[in-house]
Amino acid sequence: MLEEQVITDPLTGAYNRRQMHTTLAAAVERRRRSGERATVLMFDIDRFKDINDALGHGEGDRVLKSLVALAGQRVRKVDALFRAGGEEFVLLLSGTRFSDALFVAEDLRRLVQDARLVPGAHVSISIGVVELAQAQSALEWIEEADAALYRAKRAGRNRVAGRYGASSRFGRDSSAHSPLRFPVRIS
Repeated sequence: MLEEQVITDPLTGAYNRRQMHTTLAAAVERRRRSGERATVLMFDIDRFKDINDALGHGEGDRVLKSLVALAGQRVRKVDALFRAGGEEFVLLLSGTRFSDALFVAEDLRRLVQDARLVPGAHVSISIGVVELAQAQSALEWIEEADAALYRAKRAGRNRVAGRYGASSRFGRDSSAHSPLRFPVRIS
């Protein structure tokens, strides 16, 4: 019970930021040692401040809890959902390639878009998707996911944007990926 309180966000029940750092560091180590793939989905609620301002912080809290419950429908036992702060979340997809994570991200985006998380407000999320590169640190990985998330927001919100996980400094120019609108065929 006490351990659970230390590693989870008290409002949403998702893992907290401290646990996120520990878990991502372990994923980086597994990638380095065995080549195990992992991809993160960083997402946040579009225009969350407007929801809080219009409906109150109680309804905002309800949206956060409902979002975590909804995201929980897409989480396997080997995955982990973290509240990174405010209305921002990170979903770690263990053993998952970028192309597969894109489908998970789009499914989650649609699930939220179609749900009625709070009466009187349309709720959507934007998502950044990044696969961990072999030589990448946890900090670089999460910063890249954050950049992908903001590309999705700049493209109009309620979108998925991604990058394979290696920036040009790792020998691969993957900046050509633009925010995605599905359906997209991955070949």
